[in-house]
Amino acid sequence: MDVRLHDSAAEFAAIAGNLYRRDPIGHTVELSGLAAPALPADAVLLTAWVDGRLAGAAVQTPPHPLMCGGLSAPTVEPAVTLLARTHSELSAVRGPNATAEAFASAWQRHTGAEPEVRTGERLHRLGDLMPPTAVPGEARPHGPDDVELLADWTARFFVEAFGSVAAPPVHRAFLDGLLWAGVRFVLWTQRRRPVSMAMIRPPVAGVSRIGPVYTPEDERGHGYGSAVTAAASRTATAMGADEVVLFTDIANPVPNAIYRRIGFRPVSDWLVIGFAATV
Repeated sequence: MDVRLHDSAAEFAAIAGNLYRRDPIGHTVELSGLAAPALPADAVLLTAWVDGRLAGAAVQTPPHPLMCGGLSAPTVEPAVTLLARTHSELSAVRGPNATAEAFASAWQRHTGAEPEVRTGERLHRLGDLMPPTAVPGEARPHGPDDVELLADWTARFFVEAFGSVAAPPVHRAFLDGLLWAGVRFVLWTQRRRPVSMAMIRPPVAGVSRIGPVYTPEDERGHGYGSAVTAAASRTATAMGADEVVLFTDIANPVPNAIYRRIGFRPVSDWLVIGFAATV
């Protein structure tokens, strides 16, 4: 087994992209990340090889978790062995349940860090779209005058979903980077007033991912989230997507039920597992 860390994002994308494209739905996060104009200089780019053939890949763009879904079962232990030596500060891993759990168990053995499940996620793909029919209002694409609103709402989403958000200038730069890379937003409006939003990533290998979807608390309960997600799905298809996917928090029954009603079906369950350093 040969495990390598790459300094060149272009080299890593050329190599690992082929592996990720074998399952573009399951690797939607990795593929959309590699499609970005640039990866940060401190990105972790790992490939694993057996008898000269690519057998696994993992990528992290700090401060986000390491995406481990590209690691096959035999490559998890060797990958952890190398990363425990070179990136012992790794704070979290994200991927399908079995792979994330195997990685976390190996990480604990190598580093002593205690694994803690932060989030359980469910990946869904769109089957037959069934838009809601009784939601008042209409959808429209975002425009330049909406960017401040989008910055505010995406920041609120991150606080609700993850408990924190980057400092306003950093978050705004993050949003500007997404927009520059071709990300689109759809707004659901009521009497021309925005009441909900959904973000759509450009298709990569035929797959477009929706999220975040956000409705301010005082606008919830009217079906706006369902309506804007259905509208975003149509936009993704118009952008050239063959498949439309999204993630939900397994612990939150409301969005899981909402997305099921408009045509999304479960694909796989994922975990985000954090590592608490031992004292």
